[in-house]
Amino acid sequence: MDVRIRPAVHADAAPLLDLKRLLDQESRFMLLEPDERTASVEEVASELHAMSAAPNCTVLVAEPAGKLVGYVEANGGRFRRNRVPADVVIGVAAAASGGVGSALMAGLVRWTGGAGLRRLELTVMTHNRRARRLYKGAGFVEEGR
Repeated sequence: MDVRIRPAVHADAAPLLDLKRLLDQESRFMLLEPDERTASVEEVASELHAMSAAPNCTVLVAEPAGKLVGYVEANGGRFRRNRVPADVVIGVAAAASGGVGSALMAGLVRWTGGAGLRRLELTVMTHNRRARRLYKGAGFVEEGR
């Protein structure tokens, strides 16, 4: 699949929220269950704006043919002691599996180089083998279970 990876912009708020809601329905591996996501489009837009203003935060989206099918976000801390690591969340629609996750992770790693981060951290369920392979392929190292 030919996919474009790019930073999310204000206009992505509604499609990104739709994507996150779809992922809540499709996957038991995402944090929120289907009825738990209560954010509005305005709240997502505000979050995107705040993240774009922080040098150690980003949201990248995967967009083949003009439709968002995946995203990855990195959230670095606000304080001196937690500015250089960032927590990572990634989601890819089931219909778009097969390379989109790898493209998102590669985009995130490229972004990290200019963001002053020295560490990316994520949590994954041990039985989510596909995600664990993706993260290992992107250079992540398992530190604990």
